[in-house]
This record gives sequence, C-alpha cells and structure tokens, in this order.
Amino acid sequence: MPHRAPYRVALQALQSDRLRRDYADLAAEPQYRLVGEFFFTELYGPRDFSARDTQARRLHLLVQSFPGVVIRDVEQVLELLDLTNRLDDEVVEQLIALGAPLDFDMTMYERAYRLADNYADRVRQIELVRQSLYNVARLTRNPLMGIALDRTKGLADMLGMTDIHRFLRVGYKSVLPVRDMPRFIETIAVREMNRLDRIYADQLKQKK
Repeated sequence: MPHRAPYRVALQALQSDRLRRDYADLAAEPQYRLVGEFFFTELYGPRDFSARDTQARRLHLLVQSFPGVVIRDVEQVLELLDLTNRLDDEVVEQLIALGAPLDFDMTMYERAYRLADNYADRVRQIELVRQSLYNVARLTRNPLMGIALDRTKGLADMLGMTDIHRFLRVGYKSVLPVRDMPRFIETIAVREMNRLDRIYADQLKQKK
C-alpha cells in the first residue's frame, strides 16, 4: 500500500496550482493580491498544516483577546479545517485505489474527486469558505483587531499556538487592502459551485 503523505502533498500542490489558474484574474487586481495569495497558500498550499490545525482546537483560549470574535467564528474555522482535511483524505484514498502515479494529472484528480462521492460535503465546504471570508472581512473593519493580533503573539507562543496565530494574522492583513470583498467571495463561491456541478454532472442527472 503506497504511503498517503506523498499523495497528500501532491494533491495540495495540484489544488493550489488549479486555484491560481482559476482566479488569476482576481489575483491580478492589486486589492486582491494578498488575499489571493492567502487563499492559494494558507488554505490549500502544499504544506503540512497539521500543527496549525491541531492548535486551532484551542482557539477558545485566545478568543477573549480578539474584539468582535465569538465562539461561533471559531467553530466555523474548526469545521472548515476538519472538513477540508477529511475531503482531501478521501480523494487520496481514491487516487491510491486507482493506482494513480504521484504525478497524477487533473483528469485523474477529477476522477478520484468524483469517485469520493461526497457532493453534499463539498457544497458545505464552499459555504464554510464563504462564511469564513465574510467573517474575516467583518473583523477587519474593527481597528482594534490588528492591535489585538500584534499584542497576543507572545501569548500564542507561550500557549504553543504559534502556527494558528500566524494563520490569523496573515489572513487579517491580507484582507486589509480589499475594497470590494463581496465580489471576491461571491466569485469564488459561484465558480467553485459551477466546477463541482461539472465534475458531478452525471450523478446529478441520475438523481433528477
């Protein structure tokens, strides 16, 4: 049985490259350059995010230090991270079952994606990305948030939460230059739903 880890890295690299191609038009706009890079590398980049995701489970320890952040915001982040990890693992399992090479192409990826048969979970993932980005946009309107993130770096380090704190700071700063966040968010939501429906087209027709 092939090891899953190399397939996971290859999957993340392919997904990050795909997002860069699909949203190159948005990333080319100065206001979206930083938030685009955050989306391509911090959410779907070819890196090991296990430390960050483990630390995220203790975000409640920092919530009271962030003005405007509520437990529901933390729960959404945790759900998104957990769901994304599970969906990626399911695609990896299908790739291995198909005997895909490590340098699998987009055709093989979409075949494994479709065979994972988790359309409803994919819809939920898109909605969680949408909600999370709107929450970040809301929080950036509070001028105290940036100050709180800077002041809590030492606390995060002390609590062993350096990775998740960095994730939050990078996300916050990436949104600051954006003037029209709804257009960025809704463009992603529409394009990702269209892509999902295209990949699952045959299954969706059979259910009608």
